[in-house]
Amino acid sequence: MKKILVSIVSLSLIAPFASLPASACAACYNANAGSKMGNAANVGVIAMAVIMFIMLGALFAAGCYFNWRAKNPLPDYNELLAEEETTPPDALPDAS
Repeated sequence: MKKILVSIVSLSLIAPFASLPASACAACYNANAGSKMGNAANVGVIAMAVIMFIMLGALFAAGCYFNWRAKNPLPDYNELLAEEETTPPDALPDAS
């Protein structure tokens, strides 16, 4: 019963879009090299390629950072708490 209800709801949501006319790409319109449709298609392809390389670069940078962090771990929290608090040697003395 649930499968039938889900299929009816999904078909009722998709059906209005089935009657809309489809827009063709620049190649289907036989666009020339200098036409607006051809230029828009070229810009769209270049934009998708740039976004893809940005995302791949971000994944590579994250991988490099995780690799560096694995080789240089932070000290243990308890070890940091056990260290004595000393003033740095170049600190100015208190005026009081």
